[in-house]
Amino acid sequence: MQITKYCFIWCVILFISGVVVAADKPPKHPNTGKPLVIDVLRGSPKIDGKLDDWMLDYLTPAVLDTKEQIFPGAAQAAKAWKNPADSSGEFYVLWDDDNIYMASIMKDNKLSMQKDGSGIWNADCIEVFLSTPRAVPPHNEHYQWGFNPDNKKWNWCNMDGNGNQEPDYLKVKSTKTGTGYICEVAIEHSNVKSLKFKVGNTLGFHPCFDDADDGPDRKLQMTWTGREAHDQSQGFGHIILSDEPMPVGAKGKLAVAWGDVKTLK
Repeated sequence: MQITKYCFIWCVILFISGVVVAADKPPKHPNTGKPLVIDVLRGSPKIDGKLDDWMLDYLTPAVLDTKEQIFPGAAQAAKAWKNPADSSGEFYVLWDDDNIYMASIMKDNKLSMQKDGSGIWNADCIEVFLSTPRAVPPHNEHYQWGFNPDNKKWNWCNMDGNGNQEPDYLKVKSTKTGTGYICEVAIEHSNVKSLKFKVGNTLGFHPCFDDADDGPDRKLQMTWTGREAHDQSQGFGHIILSDEPMPVGAKGKLAVAWGDVKTLK
């Protein structure tokens, strides 16, 4: 009876500890101090590099557009960045029963994509991390993908052990605009085996971008947390998978002006 009592107490302690580990608080924006958390609505957009089936007015993006989000480790980063028109981004996320979708709307006044394969990070490139919500040493509980407006793509880090290769399962389509570019991607849940995609789950999310300016090599890296892209020591931002569907416009679509990404009325 005494053993049963102690076992019960120990199980309660483990349960509480597990809850704490699984529910790390999200980091805060390095400029505003607000928690980096996004509710992800359900939706199934077509991957075509056009966002007319994304109801952007109803979605909350991760925004990267302040000097505090520049990672100091990128060579001459502080001097390389002038303002949001020079380089900045908005990152939107949707999900359904099969895929997680990401749309990146980038402002970049000079495009340079001269690198290939695993080296695409060293030019104009978007890097996206998905992870567990745990910030535990050695901080490697994440997936890392990269893609760019030439539709080049790469998977570096992979919790399932099959990283460092071009991911044929990642669908990417891009559109170059008057002020930068748009990248739209889809990743099947079946290729992200270590994360659970179900209503109410919290995942770590860390969008980043690299900017070569007039290149050929990267001159700047900006991240949602303001820390180095892989730095999970204080956690990544959080996305929470909602069961709420993305609203549909009167005609089923929302028009977008590619030049300045403003919704048309």
